[in-house]
Amino acid sequence: MSDVRRASANPQQLEQLIADMGQDKELMIEPQAEHVACYAPPFYQSERNLAARVEALLAVPLDTDMARVKQWMARFIQTTGIPLSEQQQQAVEMAASQRLGILTGGPGTGKTFTTRTIVALWKAMGKSIVLASPTGRAAQRLSEVTGKEAKTIHRLLEFDPSKMRFKRDSDDPLPVDAVVVDEASMLDLFLAHSLRQAIPPTAQLLLVGDTDQLPSVGAGNVLGDLIASTQVPVLRLTQVFRQAQASQIVQNAYAINQGNYPQLEPISASPTTDWSSGLGAPEPEDGSIQGIQDIIRDLVPTLGYAPARDVQVLCPMTRGAVGTRNLNQVLQAVLNPPAPEKTEIGRGGLILRVGDRVIQKVNDYNREVFNGDLGTIVSVDLEEQEVTVLFDERPVTYDRADLNEITLAWAVTIHKSQGSEYPVVVMPMYMQHYLMLSRNLLYTGLTRAKKLAILVGPKKAIGLAVRQVKAQERYTLLSERLSGKVG
Repeated sequence: MSDVRRASANPQQLEQLIADMGQDKELMIEPQAEHVACYAPPFYQSERNLAARVEALLAVPLDTDMARVKQWMARFIQTTGIPLSEQQQQAVEMAASQRLGILTGGPGTGKTFTTRTIVALWKAMGKSIVLASPTGRAAQRLSEVTGKEAKTIHRLLEFDPSKMRFKRDSDDPLPVDAVVVDEASMLDLFLAHSLRQAIPPTAQLLLVGDTDQLPSVGAGNVLGDLIASTQVPVLRLTQVFRQAQASQIVQNAYAINQGNYPQLEPISASPTTDWSSGLGAPEPEDGSIQGIQDIIRDLVPTLGYAPARDVQVLCPMTRGAVGTRNLNQVLQAVLNPPAPEKTEIGRGGLILRVGDRVIQKVNDYNREVFNGDLGTIVSVDLEEQEVTVLFDERPVTYDRADLNEITLAWAVTIHKSQGSEYPVVVMPMYMQHYLMLSRNLLYTGLTRAKKLAILVGPKKAIGLAVRQVKAQERYTLLSERLSGKVG
């Protein structure tokens, strides 16, 4: 469009503007019982097409010999020596018998082992299988737990930068029988639609994710909508296993989800500690920043962890004294200070130094690195003005003009941490973040910690996060389309 349409606050003028845009197909308008849904055309088409393709997948019958599946499970349990709970067995049966299924559940419920078992079953059934996840870190973790290569969805679908589209689609689908997508809560509308387009009608798709985590950064609430539609088979794991029950991180995650203030424990010098107390540092910057530095530089090593390798600071926001921008400057000086052997380069007020942890800020299809990928700077060539970053053992080189694609990642936002796990998580929670504080934000950040979680901030801020159930409102009709309430 070349013109910019404006409307005053007058409701009648606004209604007329919407009607005019609908007439010109600049908006897709769908009247509902109590409101009118207005879509930008790409969102409308993607949602309708995704719903149609999900329905098509569900409509194809799957002939499975369930007696043989149950026999295989019995042998698998005997061979591994690891029993499957009744829920886990039901999940395996669902994956064996359904074209599309969802496996969900909180921490400690065995999603990982169940996924590994399903992959083993499909392999025993002679199926060709691919594993994928929205982020590189999540894909790497999926590979580790299943023993089978996993890719990011972008790599799986083979994005073509020259055409700005995926090579794999309905005309050239993936040559597979089964697909597993982990961390499916991160799937936005467009990525989910592209993925479904590339899955052949005879294949199976298993989505694995935790619906209590933050929704996708992009548009839509795909995993939640699929579940809410009641049209897609869902297995929700609720039994927390004994080993996980002993984890204070898991205990507190469930307490937070139920609206209860976490049980904060004093920080001890035991390397087995898996929870730590919030430190009531003053607001916002005098004690808090110093407290975070002291924790990482002085306390963490006494607990048996290497600060520069094991610690990830997770923040609700980028702005503010204890937001990622400021903390990255502070933590760079603590965790990767200047040294003669560490070459560094400056750009736009940011110093990038050999040894720095960095994060990719945008999708770069030519370099095949994507928004949220974490890496480490391994070399800086001042003569060529180039920086080389190691992403999951793969070196990627940036020239000076493209250095704005990366930034320091000693501290990242909780949103950016989804799909990743870290040995130690330090989370500043302050009232200056009040706009972002919510229960699922705190829950998501906490469950990124594998061994040790440390909340830093006043009880007032932590309590506010626990009380605020303000999962970002997503205006979608995917659930209604699947359940037949909307065409």
